[in-house]
Amino acid sequence: MSDYERNDRRIPWREANPEAYAELKRTWGVIGHSSVLMVLSLSLIGTSLTLGYLHWPGWLETSAGLGAGGAAVGCGAVGLWRLVGALFRSVRAVLRTRRRGAEGKGQGETVEGSVPEAATAVGSS
Repeated sequence: MSDYERNDRRIPWREANPEAYAELKRTWGVIGHSSVLMVLSLSLIGTSLTLGYLHWPGWLETSAGLGAGGAAVGCGAVGLWRLVGALFRSVRAVLRTRRRGAEGKGQGETVEGSVPEAATAVGSS
């Protein structure tokens, strides 16, 4: 009988599912980076719009506006691409974890039975 069963203590989800927890943790980091890229994109859009009010020579104004607009589109596209990819990987990890839990319970195992191995895997990381 394991320590968890003797103490009648519920096992936190993150200890029972270290792979999915690690993927969700990475996703939060990517969401933060993507948010920064989106804010930078909005800032560059504002910059490209503001350039029209400056009295620069035509070619300089046009090239600066195109550069700022292109950078805004690039930052927005990269941020959105990373965000969608991270969310897809997180959903896939959670679904994989649920599927494993359902398979384990269907075969007579319990998730609690495999917790000491998961806890040592989390502790060693």
